Amino acid sequence: MKVGVCLLLALLGSALGYNSYSGYQVLQTRVLTNEDAELLAPFMNRPEFDFVITPRVGRAAEIMASPENVVILRNNLKRLNLEPIIIVEDVGILIEKERSEIAHKRALEKKEGRAPALDRFLSFDEIEAYIDEVAAAFPNIVSVIQIGTSYEGRPLRVVKLSNGPGKNAIWFDAAIHAREWIAPPTALFAINELTENLANNQALLDANDWYFLVVANPDGYSYSWTDDRLWRKTRRPNPGGTPCVGTDPNRNFDQHWGEAGIPSPCDETFPGGAPFSESETKAISDFILATPSITFYVAIHSYGQYILYPYGHTGLLPPTVDELDRVAQEANNAITSVNGNSYDIGTTAGLLYLAFGVSNDWAYDQANIPYAYTIELPGGGLAGFNPPASLIAPTNAECWEAYKVFAANIPAARR
Repeated sequence: MKVGVCLLLALLGSALGYNSYSGYQVLQTRVLTNEDAELLAPFMNRPEFDFVITPRVGRAAEIMASPENVVILRNNLKRLNLEPIIIVEDVGILIEKERSEIAHKRALEKKEGRAPALDRFLSFDEIEAYIDEVAAAFPNIVSVIQIGTSYEGRPLRVVKLSNGPGKNAIWFDAAIHAREWIAPPTALFAINELTENLANNQALLDANDWYFLVVANPDGYSYSWTDDRLWRKTRRPNPGGTPCVGTDPNRNFDQHWGEAGIPSPCDETFPGGAPFSESETKAISDFILATPSITFYVAIHSYGQYILYPYGHTGLLPPTVDELDRVAQEANNAITSVNGNSYDIGTTAGLLYLAFGVSNDWAYDQANIPYAYTIELPGGGLAGFNPPASLIAPTNAECWEAYKVFAANIPAARR
C-alpha cells in the first residue's frame, strides 16, 4: 500500500531552530570492567553527555558530546583510563545526508507521480495518510481506533487487523522513543503483509487479531523531523519552570516507577512527575487493560539487536522465564535465517541496565500479559539511531519472520 500522491508536506525541517549536530562527536571507551561501569555511572546524569551506548560490563560505551563539551568528555575518560577514541568526527554530516536523501526521494516521487513508498522513512503525517489509505482499501479487515491524543493534540491511532470476532491478539507499539525511526517501518511492513500480501499470510489473520500503534510518541517523533533528529522524549513541558521539556515515556509506566530516584527533567530518562503523567502512556495502558484479548505484547525499539523480556527493575528472573526465553530463541532463529543477523536474548536488567517504569515490564506484571518483549532493532549511521534507508528493507524482512513467530505463540488467555 502506498501513500496518496496528493499528500502535501512541509519541508523536512525549518532552517531556523533546527539542531544540526554540527561538530558533535561520538567517543568510544575500551571494553568496560565492572569498576569502569561504576566510574562512568555519574556521567550518565550529566545532560551535556548523551550515552549512545550505555555503560555495560564486557562492552565499550559510546558517548556523544557537543563541540564545547567534547574536550571535557575526552579528558574525563582519559583520567579514568578508559582509553577514549573518536569514532564519529561529526554527527551532523550524516544527519544532513539523511535529510538530503529524504528530500531527494520526495522530489523524485513528486516528479514521477508516485506515492511515497515504504522503503524510506516516513513523517508522522505520511504514516497517518498510509493508515487512512490502507483502512479505505481493506475495510473488511482493517479498522482504526483512536485511543487518545498526544499532549500537542496529535491522534494516537491503533490499526486493528481482524477477519472475525473471538480471537486473541498481539500488540505492537513503535517509536515511543522519538528518534528510533527504524521502528515504524517494521510495523508498516507487517500491516502491508497482512493486507496487500494477505494471500500469503491468510493463516496469520485467521488465527489471531493484530494491533499496531505505529507511532506511540507522535509529538516527539514529529519534533525529531522538524527540530532535533535525536530527540527521545515526549514534548509536554515539565512543571516548576524548568526549561527542559519532555518525559521518557518508556520510564513512565506504573511498574516500579521512579524507584531508582527521579533524575533532572533535563535527563534523557526523566520518568515524569508521576506514573502515566503522559497522555500517550496513559492511553496505551488504558486501551490494553480494556482489551483482554491482547495476550502478547511487543515494543519495537532501536538500537542494539536485542530481544528483551522482563525484568528491567531487578536482576531477578520472571517466573515464566523459560517460556519467555524459548519464544525469544525461536524468534531469533527466524531472524538469523533471513540475513544472518543474531540478536542477544535476556532480561533488560541482565543484558543492558536497570530500567524502571518500562512498558514490557508493566505489560507482563500489571496487565498480566504472558509474553511481553522489547525488540531492539539494528542501529546504523553516525549516531546509531539514524541508520540509512537502505537498512529498512533487510530489517523489515527479518523482523517480519520474528513477528510471525511471536504470533504463533499467542496464548489463549492472560495470566
